[in-house]
Amino acid sequence: GKSTLLYALSGMDKATAGQVIYHGNDLVSMKEKELAKLRYTDFGFIFQQMHLISNLSLLENITVAGYLNKEEEAGDVKEHAYDLLQQMGISHVHKHLPSQVSGGEKQRCAIARAMINYPGLLFADEPTGALNRKNTIEVLNLLTKLNEDGQSILMVTHDLRAALRANRILYLEDGKIIGELTLPPYHPDEEQSRETQIN
Repeated sequence: GKSTLLYALSGMDKATAGQVIYHGNDLVSMKEKELAKLRYTDFGFIFQQMHLISNLSLLENITVAGYLNKEEEAGDVKEHAYDLLQQMGISHVHKHLPSQVSGGEKQRCAIARAMINYPGLLFADEPTGALNRKNTIEVLNLLTKLNEDGQSILMVTHDLRAALRANRILYLEDGKIIGELTLPPYHPDEEQSRETQIN
């Protein structure tokens, strides 16, 4: 149900009942064309499977998403894409194809792609599910830094390591919210106490 919730909240799926309000607009009543524009101008998406285009370089995978925003000049999109690759620590492999880099590098490219259009809200669906421990920590550190810098992130996960980074946690069971927890900003020295609170 986690992914279903994310898809309904982002307008990728239509909710069968109720409302999904974003900046005063109900996504449930919006037309598909309006939803599509909202998704590429206001939302960013990170998935467990990175969905990178295999025959494009990492830089091209990001710029292609940026070109959807027709308000940006091509040169500005490319510059922003390279800046994001630097921010993600993978600018040295910007010419590589996805098959030529590690899983962690692919996911960092996917995060950069999600950030290319300056999203108001970043959706993350099990973003560390396909990564080993080392890459998981690196990706979570990047997401935590983005959040600390003001990026709103809505993540669905069953990974305790990912949930520890959140400021607000909603617990779901059988499609229903069964609990809620609000936490102070994440600090690595407090992981054990946060884990106790979450469990």
